[in-house]
Amino acid sequence: MADDIDFNDVVEDIFLSENTLCQDSYKEGFRVGSEEGNSEGYHLGYHRGAEIGRELGFYYGIVTNYLEQNKSDSKQEDRLSDKTIKQLEKVKGLIDTFPHNNSEHHDILTLLETIRAQYKKVCAMLKVSSNNPYVGDISF
Repeated sequence: MADDIDFNDVVEDIFLSENTLCQDSYKEGFRVGSEEGNSEGYHLGYHRGAEIGRELGFYYGIVTNYLEQNKSDSKQEDRLSDKTIKQLEKVKGLIDTFPHNNSEHHDILTLLETIRAQYKKVCAMLKVSSNNPYVGDISF
């Protein structure tokens, strides 16, 4: 029995046991991390998407309300200026073009910052607060 085992193989196994243990531990840790990380990443993305959707929905409601109100105003002095109407339509158009599905071709963070900036601009033109009442309301 002892003749079947080569002394060099035994010594090599002893010297490489730490390396083998590290490789096995890395593979196990990577597998577990991938399984748990995918779930956590999905939930984080889902909740962040809901937060962005609520913010855009708020902006869209405000913009649409001003546009509809302007159409129904019968008095000329109550109507909004052409410049303000164009800015309202620009914000509405940007929100309409915001992707509804996950896409690698769109930089949603840049688009979101553009929408926020244009919304703040139209709020300044309307002389109303640009504060979003939902900011900071969601916590993870």
